[in-house]
Amino acid sequence: MDRLACFVRAVDRLNRALGVAGAVLIPAAVALCAAVALLRYGAGFGRVWMQELYVVLAGVSFMILVARVHGEDGHVRVDIFWRRWSERRRALVDLLGNLLLVVPWSLVVLWSSWGFVRLSWSVLEPSAQAGGLPGLFLVKSVIPLAALLLLLQALASAARAALRLAGRPDPLAAAPSGR
Repeated sequence: MDRLACFVRAVDRLNRALGVAGAVLIPAAVALCAAVALLRYGAGFGRVWMQELYVVLAGVSFMILVARVHGEDGHVRVDIFWRRWSERRRALVDLLGNLLLVVPWSLVVLWSSWGFVRLSWSVLEPSAQAGGLPGLFLVKSVIPLAALLLLLQALASAARAALRLAGRPDPLAAAPSGR
């Protein structure tokens, strides 16, 4: 059980650190989008790569943050049921939901994206648009990375639920993040 708690804390630290990086991309995407609009409509200046870059920043931030949001239980729940359930029932739903839904889905995305990304790397795929971003293969690499991060988070969330079901203390309760 101590190894499960260590695993939960390690995945939390990883996704929290990457979550900070993903969160920084959001204001960068917003600022770049605003700059593109101001330059295009105010100065008649525009570049395809600038448009693609803010879309890429938003997409990459979303993919990186999916695991962090899941780790903080920030995903959608049916609260009308959830708040009435006992802690034990919540832990059971978390355990089964992660093992039966999130883990298989993450594995499917990881498996199905691997060939797609490998092919992109083999040709060092650029944007399909003239004047677009040169490193589209790097952006596509975030897809299996996001699936892997979500897989790790789902396993950590399942382990955390299993610890709660076993009557063990929450390994993240005393974390410095205030959880």
